[in-house]
Amino acid sequence: MKAIGVVIFFVAFFVIMLVTFALPTLPPGREVAGFLGISLADIPSSGIPTVMLLVGFFNGMVYGAMALFGFGLATWMPALLNRNKDS
Repeated sequence: MKAIGVVIFFVAFFVIMLVTFALPTLPPGREVAGFLGISLADIPSSGIPTVMLLVGFFNGMVYGAMALFGFGLATWMPALLNRNKDS
């Protein structure tokens, strides 16, 4: 079950990172960078602005964690409900 969670996290991470490249204003990437005190300088790295890379990374981490949390709840709740039903 842990391997499925890792796959879900990475798929959500990369999908949201690609979506952020199309929609660079997608929250909360810029807010997380600001909270951490990271300067969002517009310096290109391999032709891609570092702002988009950092914002995409932070968005991928946040939304990937949310997807993993949702998956954990979806797999944990039925077991919890069945355990309470048997009691």
